[in-house]
Amino acid sequence: MALLAASSLVLIPAMVAAGGDRAWGSIAVGQSIGGVAAVLIYFGWGHTGPATIARADPLSAQVEFAESLRTRMVLFVPIAAVGCVIAALVAPSHPVLAVAGCLSAAAVGFTSDWFFVGSRRPYAYLALETLPRVAGTGIGIVLLFNGAPVITGPLCLLAGMLLAFAVTSWWVLRRRLPGAPERRSLRQVISAQRNGVGSGAGTAAYSALPLVLVSLVAPGIQPAYALVDKLQRQISVALGPVVAVVQGYVPRRDRLVTVRRARQALLAGAGFSLVLAAAVLIVAPWLFSWLGAGQVQPEFAVVVLMSAFIGVNVWESILARAVLASLDRLDVVARGTVLSAVIGLPLVVGGALLFGLVGAFAGVLTGLAARAAYELVIAVVVMRGVLHPPEGKGS
Repeated sequence: MALLAASSLVLIPAMVAAGGDRAWGSIAVGQSIGGVAAVLIYFGWGHTGPATIARADPLSAQVEFAESLRTRMVLFVPIAAVGCVIAALVAPSHPVLAVAGCLSAAAVGFTSDWFFVGSRRPYAYLALETLPRVAGTGIGIVLLFNGAPVITGPLCLLAGMLLAFAVTSWWVLRRRLPGAPERRSLRQVISAQRNGVGSGAGTAAYSALPLVLVSLVAPGIQPAYALVDKLQRQISVALGPVVAVVQGYVPRRDRLVTVRRARQALLAGAGFSLVLAAAVLIVAPWLFSWLGAGQVQPEFAVVVLMSAFIGVNVWESILARAVLASLDRLDVVARGTVLSAVIGLPLVVGGALLFGLVGAFAGVLTGLAARAAYELVIAVVVMRGVLHPPEGKGS
């Protein structure tokens, strides 16, 4: 994950230098919309997949992967097509670049990270998925710095992801295991994944919509907002293993043990997030100076807000994907996402119009904080109910 994040960050100044900040902004808008499409294509396996694979025997794990493969291939074409149309409409100055960005991001829905996390195969993940993706990004960087058009960047990202998807699928399904368990229909698979995809899609939509809204109501600050948004996303991607480790640590068959581990995870996660936010605050000004290729430099107040957002976002991810998921309350995550949108998105629009980049990002942070607070209240109530059940009832 660190390799993926680092290579993607290096690609940003290469694209800015090759096409300018406006062209880069259109690609970023497309990638933001494609990120939502990717979550819909991913279809909740990031939430449910690691635990499912961890509990499964080799044959059941292979069947789960095959069902995921079939489902995601069916979903990709219609979802990606809708995303590309939206991206072209939102970025009319460079619609082709927006579409290319959307496709490169939507293809991430083919990732099989959940399978490798559940089967505890980090080196297989590195070799089969990470390296092909990094290679695609690296080729794009080299080509861009040697005069290739800016569209080369997202197209190389897309090629790397599709290569990783093909290699991983071959590796998992390369040998037929004995036994013939009954496979679920596509409708059954989709139904089983509804809570995971609902919470994941809502979170992705809330992450993507502010950039779309800023592009529509305050296009002058769009390149700067896109850069801030991209940096916080890449840092969050690099921290994915932290959340994945906690996802495997918290859930246990004994609900009392699960609750105790959930409390430990929340406390440790809070400390980690505070340190993380402070570290980002220190290094972010230098990163922005480098990533913007001298053309985009957000003010310090934005850096402070972004650092706080990253810290809260990681902690909320632990709360949602590890704690509430282990307590079988992903429905709370879905409702929390709606709450964040109702509160945050109007603040993004108003903040962008009145206070520019600072106001827009303050609105995003406020919405995320509201979601985290709501989820925490419900999690505390559920955990207390397990630790102190009503008289006459067991835990």
